[in-house]
Amino acid sequence: MPHYFFDTRDDDTFIDDDVGVVLPDLEAAKAVAATSLAELARDVIAGASRRVLVVYVRKGQQRVLETRLIFEAILLVPPN
Repeated sequence: MPHYFFDTRDDDTFIDDDVGVVLPDLEAAKAVAATSLAELARDVIAGASRRVLVVYVRKGQQRVLETRLIFEAILLVPPN
């Protein structure tokens, strides 16, 4: 089974996954990346007005998938 790595980017902060996980296929890696992205978002966007979060999936040194979440809170009325 392939070994996949999940590198993350939070705006300008990059974290390289040097452990990875063995999964049956790219669909399984996609599910792990989506869950990781959702967990990262839950932890960091509460106080943000704009945030770009990315989970890159690698198989060895080759990137095979990128999941991206762009969060924006746009104020539509003036603050009280």
